[in-house]
Amino acid sequence: MQLNSAMAAAKVNFSDYRSILMREGFPVVGAVDFTEALPTYQVHAERYRQWVGRGSHGEMTYLARGLDRRLNPKLVFPELESVITVLMPYNAQPVGNESLRYARYLNGPDYHSEIQEKLSRAMQEAQKLNPELKYKICVDTSAVLERTWAALCGLGWIGKNTLLIHPQLGSYLFIGVVFLNQKMGMKPTLLKDYCGNCILCLNACPTNALPEPHFLESRECISYLTLEKRGQWEKKIDLKGYVAGCDLCQEVCPFNVKVTRASENESATVHTSLELNLDKLLSETEEQYRARTADSALSRIKFNDFKRNLEARTKN
Repeated sequence: MQLNSAMAAAKVNFSDYRSILMREGFPVVGAVDFTEALPTYQVHAERYRQWVGRGSHGEMTYLARGLDRRLNPKLVFPELESVITVLMPYNAQPVGNESLRYARYLNGPDYHSEIQEKLSRAMQEAQKLNPELKYKICVDTSAVLERTWAALCGLGWIGKNTLLIHPQLGSYLFIGVVFLNQKMGMKPTLLKDYCGNCILCLNACPTNALPEPHFLESRECISYLTLEKRGQWEKKIDLKGYVAGCDLCQEVCPFNVKVTRASENESATVHTSLELNLDKLLSETEEQYRARTADSALSRIKFNDFKRNLEARTKN
């Protein structure tokens, strides 16, 4: 059986996986063997442990509950031998205006489901070529350090705003991760950190959620406050027009400025889940809100919290 498994694995190499995944719409694909990546991964994991230990994750208790699994990926997938990561860019054009804004990633169907479906189809195809293959797909909701794995696979570097930045695609990206039970023969490929001396993202944050490079204080972040925080805030917040999420630290990044300019001819269609008429939003019932956001990532915001965001926006 071991010989058959080795022969099957030899027939399917990284280029085969990459071809399959690119056909599913993932333009950037990378891979790394777990044992090769482990020393660098442990450094990232320890920083994450310290971040949670400081309470900087706020009320996102699921991050603390999943700490052990994030520190040790074998608890997520015991057969883990290698990791594939993929990137999928989303529309870089801003959504709304200065008085009513949504984070760009919200302009579309729920990305969790979309990427999960694409990765599932791709891995089922790969399994036909390699019947011994076992895998686990992780898309944002699993206890996985996605940005770390993407960086270890050479798909970008983690910028001073703590987001993965690809040298050509910027940071307006969704990340998907697949754990495999077979080695790829791939070592970590770490890109140079091209942030250099730039601190535009730190200066752009109006709430000082980025007090120093590579450190996010979630409890001060507009994205956290509008998406994750439940109930009323402890202090008045200037949302800069955002009612869900925030892109301010990304908008000023030179790598995203180029991407945004290049995407000016993309469709300006706004997804049906994102209402831009303030009067309609203010008069919307809970049933209407749930129906409007049902198939989008916006549904993670509770109705009362979305109303809170609207009211805070109108007071500033």
